[in-house]
Amino acid sequence: MPPEPSSPRRRYGLLAALVAAAVAVTAGVALFAPDPEPAPPEPQPASVRWNATVNQVAFADERHGWALTPRCAAPTRCEPRFWRTLDGGGTWQQAVLPTDDLGRDTGVQLVAVGPRTIVVEAGRRRWLSTDSGETWRRGLALDALRAPAAPPTGVRLRTTSGTRPDPGQKIRPPRLLAWYALDSGQPTAFPDQPAWQPISVSAGPDGSIWAAGGNAQVAVWNGRWQAVTPALPPPPRTFVQVAAVDRRTAYLLVFGADDDSLLRPTAVSLTTDGGRTWRLHSLRGSTLRGSRDAAAVRGRLVVVDSSGGARVLVPAPKLTAPYAVEDGPALWSLDSTGGRLLGTGVQDGRYWTTTDGETWTELRLPA
Repeated sequence: MPPEPSSPRRRYGLLAALVAAAVAVTAGVALFAPDPEPAPPEPQPASVRWNATVNQVAFADERHGWALTPRCAAPTRCEPRFWRTLDGGGTWQQAVLPTDDLGRDTGVQLVAVGPRTIVVEAGRRRWLSTDSGETWRRGLALDALRAPAAPPTGVRLRTTSGTRPDPGQKIRPPRLLAWYALDSGQPTAFPDQPAWQPISVSAGPDGSIWAAGGNAQVAVWNGRWQAVTPALPPPPRTFVQVAAVDRRTAYLLVFGADDDSLLRPTAVSLTTDGGRTWRLHSLRGSTLRGSRDAAAVRGRLVVVDSSGGARVLVPAPKLTAPYAVEDGPALWSLDSTGGRLLGTGVQDGRYWTTTDGETWTELRLPA
């Protein structure tokens, strides 16, 4: 008789046995076979050539400026480009980088000293160019200053712990005031240093320089530092921000503790006669809760509040609190460049300009 066909149950049982045997063999191989060869490591990205990963811009005046665009495809891969403009940022021409590799220096900063003089500082190193970035040379170490000399009109200022103070001064403060030489870009110490530590320093387009110390000291530069006595609110006071308009006019933004012991601007003080008389306006009760930076443009005081918004104070016989600018950019800091202000965006690589503090125009940077 022919054999009976196998039943479905028998076929499935045979299939299950075969599968179980295959699993056992695979498990045995997995348990007793030699370890597989490790995969070759993935290639690491190239090191960062510049540690600045956002755009940086500096202007010497309303027309002459420079820009560093890191062009980072990833946080560890950057191909920076250096640019210059002769028309206030309308067009840009590529310039030469001061060095191909800045390594892991802590911070890269551009200082626009003059129409043809630009300084790049990184870590403790400094590069100088006096031909708009065509050629570069190494400058003094970052904490070194040239021998003291009086600053000319329109210089860039620096507060530093320099190593070359005035040898005739008996007491050297922890920080020194210096200025960048227009012909070389080298930082130069002031021939006279305040007896107190400068906290805020501001220069006007006419060459005027105002400084404020940590204990609300205020002085104006007239060949030497001349102390003035401003009108200030009663203590407690913490520090003062100064914004210079010219030799006769300057704003003081005074900080103190409010009723909740929080640090905030408590008053604004204004002089229009070189510091002989002052007008004081209290900011208690105003909506200004803080200040990241303050500067003057065309007689107005512009304040960047704690949220990055711009506020403007227009001088009048009776001072008022700075009013908020609607639909303005989010800002971090301000830089005075002649008749306009350059505002740095809040960690987004964007820059803005204004001539009145109210209308802001985004600066178009090269790609």
